Amino acid sequence: MKKPLSIVFALSGLFLLTGCPSDGGSGGVNITLGGSSASTILYVANQGSNNVSAYTINATTGALTAVAGGAVAAGTTPSAVTVSPNSDYLFVANQGSSDITVYTINSGTGALTALAGGTGNPFATGTTPVGITITPNGSFVHVANSGSNNVWAYTVNAGTGALTALAGGVGNPFAAGTTPAGITLTPNASFVYVANGGSNNVSAYTLDAGTGILTALGGGTGNPFSAGTLPSGIATPGRP
Repeated sequence: MKKPLSIVFALSGLFLLTGCPSDGGSGGVNITLGGSSASTILYVANQGSNNVSAYTINATTGALTAVAGGAVAAGTTPSAVTVSPNSDYLFVANQGSSDITVYTINSGTGALTALAGGTGNPFATGTTPVGITITPNGSFVHVANSGSNNVWAYTVNAGTGALTALAGGVGNPFAAGTTPAGITLTPNASFVYVANGGSNNVSAYTLDAGTGILTALGGGTGNPFSAGTLPSGIATPGRP
């Protein structure tokens, strides 16, 4: 197997590392670093072993130490992760099982505990989710699904971390381009952008901060916007 090619973004306290095996095989990882109480913790979604690892970071050397208890189970082929702004919850998009696993974060140790099954965890999403992001106020999660060519939107229960999909009557799920591969939003939560690997472009949406609803920019704006070949990652300053 060829050595994975990894790209690291360091954006205002949130680090994201995406592993892209150059031969297209399994083994890519996503790493996210939350702020606040989790500011010295790294989380790694392991696609090949279907779990999430947690590490403490040595502030002086940068060395990693595995959090006690070891890796916790995820869904099949976890492919993307995000942390709530208050560092209470971790959300993992599972590409193979087409769902989202939610965990509570222990504020003292960084250890993860999956929400109980009675909460609906893991939560259904579109086909083959590959990107996930959360709004700065922690109220909404948006998931890019490469198999169903759309974006699902959810409200987040602030007390439990449980997800509730927005009603279909508001347009959820929201259409994207072909094979969306990444998603991000602006720091002020005004706009959401999706990189479409199959159609080689970027879909842009306005985001209603009160409802989480996405509205595609009008075609007169140039939306969707041309990109290079097979766009697979996307970020805005201050956001992964």
